[in-house]
Amino acid sequence: MSPGLVAPAWYSPNNPSDMDTLLRNAFVYTGDAAHTCFADGALLVSDGRLRWVGDAAQQPAAPGARVVDLGGRVVMPGLINTHTHGGLSLHRGCCDSGNLFQWAQTLAPHTGPLSLEDNRQGCYQAVLEMVRSGITTACDCTRYGAGLFAAVASEVGMRALGGALANSPSLRTSGRPNWPAALDETRQALAERAGDARCRFYLGAHSPYSCTPELLVEVKAAATALGLPFVIHAAESREEVDLVLQRHGRRPIEHLHQLGVLDARTILGHCVWLDGGELDLLAASGATVAHNPISNAKLASGVAPVEAMRTRGIPVGLGTDSMLSNNALNLFQEMKFAVLLQRAHRLDGHALSARDALAMATREGAQVLGWDADIGSLEAGKEADLVVLDLDHPLGLTPERVLSDLVFAAGPQHVQAVLVHGETIYEDGRFTRIDESAVRARIRQQGRQLSRPA
Repeated sequence: MSPGLVAPAWYSPNNPSDMDTLLRNAFVYTGDAAHTCFADGALLVSDGRLRWVGDAAQQPAAPGARVVDLGGRVVMPGLINTHTHGGLSLHRGCCDSGNLFQWAQTLAPHTGPLSLEDNRQGCYQAVLEMVRSGITTACDCTRYGAGLFAAVASEVGMRALGGALANSPSLRTSGRPNWPAALDETRQALAERAGDARCRFYLGAHSPYSCTPELLVEVKAAATALGLPFVIHAAESREEVDLVLQRHGRRPIEHLHQLGVLDARTILGHCVWLDGGELDLLAASGATVAHNPISNAKLASGVAPVEAMRTRGIPVGLGTDSMLSNNALNLFQEMKFAVLLQRAHRLDGHALSARDALAMATREGAQVLGWDADIGSLEAGKEADLVVLDLDHPLGLTPERVLSDLVFAAGPQHVQAVLVHGETIYEDGRFTRIDESAVRARIRQQGRQLSRPA
């Protein structure tokens, strides 16, 4: 821990798992398939994992455990951001208008010349905001520096599925070629972070419209050979569908299916424009989807058929996308907006429930990333990745009121503490592993040095 920081009462700087910890006097929302809650709940953490979760009256003996009284606060699973671009965060707000392709063209002079150090400091900016917002795991996408986000996230204490998206220079008008450099960077990151359980990696391709069929097949084959997931943007806008149809005679999901790159290790960002046949293809393939409702609305991309996907058994998680197409990295906002957008679009007040949104931000988000055996819910045997919130309701806390508040009222201002692998990485507005003021000074300095478009 950095000099000058005061350790929280339940943080052990040398080995956060050196003794059992009992978190008691808490309203526990477990996030399991039944949305189980314990109004007077407790959690026993051992070696960074949950040994027991349940009603305090049934609490097992835990001799020698340190006891933390949470004063009736709410405990929930750590939020999981299934799609973001942390390295672009320094340019937040530089373009807030236009549809996807117009917006990307306006951004090109800003983001094209970004250096690895710009990327690194953008990742710090993103990770700090995400942890403050109760996010404990994120899938990050970049073009250069495949290992940067995971290294920054691990330093702060967060989990990461990191990697780079390849693109074909002949189809992308800005930026430098990044394949096979992205493959080399990924291999290097795998070697450097081999002992870090908080870091996982993927290989990806940007999209069906910015990659040739040959590149898509090559990247997917490399991901399979390394045993890694494959990440790609797909069917994000109507213009993309038209472009892919014009080039290949098939819609984006049909195109990916024909190329053989859709399977249970494929994570697709967006999937806004799908017809019934594509929905069936996705369901049969086992591929998963990262839904980005705020980004899709800001860029006028449309409204993804979330309920149709979930009805077919397609795992759907929530993502923030980047600070460029969202301006915030806040999954509480995404949960609320996901529900409101579906209801407004379908004119159906029962479309997508608060339970659905909360599941997508936790348990189902973990499934999207292939991490659900370890994270996404507070159940015995899983990692102790959790968020402590200061929630208050004038009528008192009940399961219905807590669930409603988590989706429709809560935000980063309610996050009191964030734990990953049983370690407190954030508490009472303070990061425990880093000197935030020094990190923010570096971010500001890098921002001043950014190249400005002519």
